[in-house]
Amino acid sequence: MGTGAGTGTGAGTGAHTERRAAWAVGGSFFAGVLMVVIGATDILQGIAAIRRNTFLNNVSGYTYTFDLTSWGWIHVALGILVALTGLALLMRVRAARYVGIALAALVLVSQFMYLPYQPFWAIVNMALSAFVIWALATDRMGAGAGARSGTRT
Repeated sequence: MGTGAGTGTGAGTGAHTERRAAWAVGGSFFAGVLMVVIGATDILQGIAAIRRNTFLNNVSGYTYTFDLTSWGWIHVALGILVALTGLALLMRVRAARYVGIALAALVLVSQFMYLPYQPFWAIVNMALSAFVIWALATDRMGAGAGARSGTRT
């Protein structure tokens, strides 16, 4: 017998790698669910802004001041795109991973700019978006490919 052959001592072999792959696939699945949730909350924020609901704070003198209706339509459009990308992640579409990272980054920036209008929900969406970026960026297998590769945990 050769040294190290079949002993499981080489890099990337053994149960640890399988657990990490399962965690990454689970993280991508959870990121897809979160993207659907983020998209839905973005749509609801957008509707509140379009209707000029008293639910939103009145802001003056803010550097990134837009008309509230404009913010509303931005959030509705971004929310729809994020929710659809989340559904694509759940259906294991490979390209959705990259689109998801880009859209989550856009949501993070837009929520930062929206912060004075609705601070609590903006911070929640920013945190969820940061998690989505992390989960999709650390999934080396890509959108659930590990579940189809034949490895079992």
